[in-house]
Amino acid sequence: MPGPTPQPGADNRLQVSRAEDAVLVQVIGLGNMFLASTLHGLVESELKAGFCNFVVDLKYCTGMDSTFMGTFIGLSNQVKQKYGWFCLVNVSDENQRLLKMLGVLHMVSVHEGKVPHVEGKTSTLFPTTDPYVRQKQIHSAHRNLMDADPENVKRFGPFIQALEAEMADVPIILPPNDADETSQGPCR
Repeated sequence: MPGPTPQPGADNRLQVSRAEDAVLVQVIGLGNMFLASTLHGLVESELKAGFCNFVVDLKYCTGMDSTFMGTFIGLSNQVKQKYGWFCLVNVSDENQRLLKMLGVLHMVSVHEGKVPHVEGKTSTLFPTTDPYVRQKQIHSAHRNLMDADPENVKRFGPFIQALEAEMADVPIILPPNDADETSQGPCR
């Protein structure tokens, strides 16, 4: 009797380390729509904790889908608003080709130097399983891609229209008023 069907991307994960002033995120496996929400949540959480500098290491990233790449654009913009930096390192030729094809390289920095090695505690994060959170991230990422390159409007326009029609049936729950982002402290 076969076992349970594995969740798509179950082997994909993020390895996270923190230094004094930066967060190092290693992408292990496929950077896809299941892992994009996890990455987004991590960066938002670290920004609230005062970290504003992020290094995303793609050395062990076997490929990326459009949601994952579009998420880089949104995160880079968020981090820049906090006067921090967000960069990609160890980008393979194939991943570089994908990033260039969708216009991401115009919006996100790629660093070619040596990656800082962080000693200490490393945590592992797995793909988000909440379908609503994932759907919102897919939408946001593809909007970012369409803003980055006019060719992406042709690629993703019909998809976004269909997704927005589907999302229109889902009630929106607003956060409480005390979730004001302006009350955050300075970056580390």
